[in-house]
Amino acid sequence: MKTKYTIIGVAIIIIIAGSYGYTLVNKEEQEQPETSIVEVNLAYQFGFHYGQNVIMDHFNLIEKYSGGKLTANFMKISGGSTINEAIVTKNIDFASMSAAAAINGIDNGVDTKILISMGMKVAEIWTWREDIQSIEDFSEGDIVATVNLGSTQYVSLTKAYLDIGRTREEAQAIMGFFSHADALQLMIQREIDAAFSGPPYTTEYEKMGYHKIADEATIWGTYLPGSCMIGRVEFCEEHPEAIAAVLMAWFEATEYIISNPREASEIIGEAYEYDADEAWDLWQEASLEWNPTYGLSALEELASMMYQLGFTENDLTFEDICFKQTLGLMGR
Repeated sequence: MKTKYTIIGVAIIIIIAGSYGYTLVNKEEQEQPETSIVEVNLAYQFGFHYGQNVIMDHFNLIEKYSGGKLTANFMKISGGSTINEAIVTKNIDFASMSAAAAINGIDNGVDTKILISMGMKVAEIWTWREDIQSIEDFSEGDIVATVNLGSTQYVSLTKAYLDIGRTREEAQAIMGFFSHADALQLMIQREIDAAFSGPPYTTEYEKMGYHKIADEATIWGTYLPGSCMIGRVEFCEEHPEAIAAVLMAWFEATEYIISNPREASEIIGEAYEYDADEAWDLWQEASLEWNPTYGLSALEELASMMYQLGFTENDLTFEDICFKQTLGLMGR
């Protein structure tokens, strides 16, 4: 499957964000006295669809758009729950993670909001077992890798079980919580029965002759938002220039990926320990949509569905889960 680069709305949003970012950064320069350089800690999960973070790090884009007032420290962390815990302890200021995990964190009182979201990423369930051809074929004792509690995969598999008349407890009984990389190794060794994952890991399963039995779009009846960037609210209030710098860096990284796919695949692939040719092959076979407009527009719908299914306690709106700057990008 060829990689798809969707640029609908990107150029317009870049102009809007650029205008906002330039105004805010320069306003800070005019109004604030000279201060020491502020360290910003950013985390992202594993997978090509978190590639903006790698590009931002590679080209020092946050430093660029903060006028040298911020210095960025990037780290890879497996799992949205782990990221939420690091947010609570104030060890992370911004992070890219799955939308469901971000919404769960906000619902549970984690001091974050969503700054931007990319669409569309489709996670899929793959298995090596020929006797498993659908979700209905899973039974007690089977193990499906779903990253961690509260992840999009956790929520999606639970919904799929409810849809076929089974219980949450039955869904939880078959879930194993592993990073995508660890799940791949366990699948190769056939120590788990299935993995709920996205590119480039699903491409590896296809190469090994495994088969797909379901995906998020089928389970939910719509495409879900892809990765989203969250910010720690307290940090953003103390350093409003960071929001502008991160937004601008994120958009430039996205534009670079769209305009330079092979170069981007090499840079991002290196972060995941792929050589250049291997990364490019995986990149071309992956199905990625670099469309931040869709990612934002789908957030509220996802939050509403999670509430209706009992995954969140509060019926969160766009205003509840997003920064005011993000609302401005969407004309809200």
